Amino acid sequence: MNGFDHWNSALRASCGHYYAAPDRTARDWAGTFNMRQRSGVDVAEVRCLPARIERTRKGILRDDQEHFFLLRQMEGETGILHAGRETLLRPGEFLLLDSTRAAELSISGGPAAFLSAHLPRALVLERRREIPAAGCKITPAHPLHASLCGLLDADGTDDAAGYIYDLVPLAFAGAGAHPGAGCLGSRKYRFRLVRETLDLLSTDPGLTVDTLAARTGLSRRQLQREFQENGTTFTDCLTRTRLAAVADKLRHAARQGARVQIAQVAYGAGFGDISHFNRSFRQRFGCSPRGFLSTCNHNGLLAQDANSLAPAPKTAPPGRACLFQSNPADG
Repeated sequence: MNGFDHWNSALRASCGHYYAAPDRTARDWAGTFNMRQRSGVDVAEVRCLPARIERTRKGILRDDQEHFFLLRQMEGETGILHAGRETLLRPGEFLLLDSTRAAELSISGGPAAFLSAHLPRALVLERRREIPAAGCKITPAHPLHASLCGLLDADGTDDAAGYIYDLVPLAFAGAGAHPGAGCLGSRKYRFRLVRETLDLLSTDPGLTVDTLAARTGLSRRQLQREFQENGTTFTDCLTRTRLAAVADKLRHAARQGARVQIAQVAYGAGFGDISHFNRSFRQRFGCSPRGFLSTCNHNGLLAQDANSLAPAPKTAPPGRACLFQSNPADG
């Protein structure tokens, strides 16, 4: 942890002329400011005690570089006045700052930590007809929240550098705009958003191609074309996603030496038909789910496989509709 002067110098060097002042009531003020590369862009990891940060007209004129700053609150709370909007940013929420507009950030009540992805303004606006809505925040309920989180995770990779410049304007589209994959300029990024949305919804046993199409802002025909051009189908992609989730949970249970009911894991992943799950699992991994778990379990502990200890139910439990009856339209 560093004192205020060192922290403020790092802020100014990395973000431009933002003027900060510490809360004088906070004793032994300290903070950290570290730069990282995530998804091919510079990301500041900021942690500090209560302080006030301002972006004034004077500071705007003194900077020769323009950025959008994608903020993700990690700890504490930050009050933000920007672009005519007054917002309290809480952990897990995102907000977009435009360096060409005045801003006030107030950290009070306790320490705070947030990430700030530095996006050159020209690259964000490239191929865009509208300027993203600065000052707006995105909560976990937003359909693109999970995708934004993935871009700023510690394992973000350079292959997402172009994706972030497409996704941020889409996420912060103007009021009333629907975030749709069809607005993304790159076909590769469109399908990436489709896949990420499918991952997010895959545990819903009632998920259909129409539901996914509506969530991604594509027509049913457009969505099926996206899958076809990437060598797969909606049904195959959904099944593989759910199987991967089951396999991950079984591996985790094996590492922990925990007993697990495989049927319940399958239902939790979104499968509505255990017989179909067992067939799909064997086709994908070359063994039964119980055999897979036994192989993973280095301690030799056997799982309680509800499917093997009792006859498979002829009907799914309440609320668990069978998902995989043949439906060529979904392929």
